[in-house]
Amino acid sequence: MEGSRKIKITVSFVLVLILVTVGIVFSIINNNKAKQEKNDVVMGQSDISGVPYIISLPPVVAYVGIEYVYDVKYSDSDSKVGDIKVTLENAPAWLSIEGLRIFGIPTVGNIGQSKFNVRISDGVNSSIQENYILVQENEEE
Repeated sequence: MEGSRKIKITVSFVLVLILVTVGIVFSIINNNKAKQEKNDVVMGQSDISGVPYIISLPPVVAYVGIEYVYDVKYSDSDSKVGDIKVTLENAPAWLSIEGLRIFGIPTVGNIGQSKFNVRISDGVNSSIQENYILVQENEEE
């Protein structure tokens, strides 16, 4: 009877040891997998190398009767030039866009400050540059 009890205790001890070992291994594997998934999410949110963004700044002052020109310069690591599209949003009526060039001639009625946004897109990703422009009277007239 005493031998049978020792065997039961030993077998129980071995089974508990196996269960604890399996639990620890499972926990480590699961924790590493969760960290990897978390890193993938963070990388997906912070990896902006494929997003086109504007690297130039427009002139901040325009003069009545003189053409205002802003040539947009951008950076995008994964798109062809033909895929890039630039658009104006919330822009004054006197501003136009053609390709990467924003231009227009303000009139006396446009004097003051205006806001305009330039959106650049590669068909998948896009970014917006928010700008302000001050239209002043032409001092040379």
